[in-house]
Amino acid sequence: MKNKKYFIISFIIIIILCIVMTPIVFQNDTFYTIKIGELIFNKGIDMQDHFTIHNLPYTYPHWLYDLIIYLIYNIAGFTSLYIFNIFCFITLITLIFYFNYKNNNSKFIALVFSILSIFTLSFYIATRAQVMSYLIFILEYIFITNYLKKANIKYLIGLVLLSTLLCNMHVAVWPFFFIIFLPFIAEYLLAIIFKKKTLFKFIEIDYNKNTKYLIITMLICIIPGLLTPIHDTPFTYLIKTMQGNSQSFIKEHLPPSTPKKFILILFSFCTLVLSIIGKIKIHQLFLIMGLTLMAFTSDRHIALYTIFIFPIFAILIDNIFKKCNVNLDKYTLKYCFSKIGIGVISIILVLVIVVSIINNKDKAFIDPTSYPVDATKYIKNNLDYQNIRLMNEYNYGSYLLFNDIPVFIDSRADLYTIEFNNYKDILTDYMTKSAYTVIDEYKLTHIIAKKEENLYLSISSSNNYRLLYEDEYFAIYEVI
Repeated sequence: MKNKKYFIISFIIIIILCIVMTPIVFQNDTFYTIKIGELIFNKGIDMQDHFTIHNLPYTYPHWLYDLIIYLIYNIAGFTSLYIFNIFCFITLITLIFYFNYKNNNSKFIALVFSILSIFTLSFYIATRAQVMSYLIFILEYIFITNYLKKANIKYLIGLVLLSTLLCNMHVAVWPFFFIIFLPFIAEYLLAIIFKKKTLFKFIEIDYNKNTKYLIITMLICIIPGLLTPIHDTPFTYLIKTMQGNSQSFIKEHLPPSTPKKFILILFSFCTLVLSIIGKIKIHQLFLIMGLTLMAFTSDRHIALYTIFIFPIFAILIDNIFKKCNVNLDKYTLKYCFSKIGIGVISIILVLVIVVSIINNKDKAFIDPTSYPVDATKYIKNNLDYQNIRLMNEYNYGSYLLFNDIPVFIDSRADLYTIEFNNYKDILTDYMTKSAYTVIDEYKLTHIIAKKEENLYLSISSSNNYRLLYEDEYFAIYEVI
């Protein structure tokens, strides 16, 4: 009966928090995702871009996700995509909760760290292929750990299916799929080499004979990369990305801010302390070290760090309570299951819902301060928009192409590097050259600029451009 109450209360909390924490406003990648999905649905994959003024080749790095998003968008527009985002968020946290529940004696700790994951990961929930990769990675981790506990072939089959799904959903992170195997393989090899169960007294080394089948499965998981409609992209995408300049300019590729670095250092220190007091398995230690390094090098990896670090952190804390013979649930769950506890939880959830409604009541799916909603209407109604050569900024280019306006650049950063397009490093030109140089070099005829941004400040002070349109947030110019 208590387990039933525990699950009911836990899922109610997870569902409500995921709903209220899912962002309403869509990000720029959503717009090109829908449009590419529409193109694939109507014309298939031809490895060419159809949305810029440059006539570039395109790798379709998340073609299956684009297609799915377009089909969902066709149901009820952005409303159906918003509901889909909520569903994905709930599924992700439920999987994390499942892992926490199965790997912790304390069910209270399992719930607490699942809730912490909600608040951290809410910043990364968007209609982007990365959300699918989060789901795949946590499933992969669950399948691997479950297989090592109980050698059931269904988990190995599941891993191959996940690899197939990932290299079609989000090929940019497909190599990371194999990295998750490595800590377990390293533990297996160290167990054979050292032939001991502990290292430095607090690091456990498990010898698991099932790991050799895991190695074979990892090698089999390479095969799906050969069977995609995007040719050799699964094997070349990451290499080209690392060679290009996109990681030098795009915010999410840059190292995290100082406060985030401080939090990472704090968590790393706490992990070390908890490991010494309790015990940590060496594959967990390797995973934490690898993810910490990745998180320090790129802000986008903070989400992956969170997905794995909180479950491991929960296990470490649970180990300490077990070592001290303290039954945490005897006290915490007793109060949660009481009438007063359920009442307090209900009041807190109602307050969270009310605050969320108040904060979001004036928000729309598309933020007119970030995207040229009215300016786009002007372009389509007053200009020969299919034939002009429009200069636009990176952050809202995807909204323009969503409205069938060919763009100079958009948030598909890699497309605009020479490693991918074999034409020109458009991204570097855009980021480093003056607006006047870019306009002249690419023979652009019109400019759309967001007010107070660098492009607007440059153009508005020059006599070489004629103002055609202006609203509170954007302006459109013609090159004279």
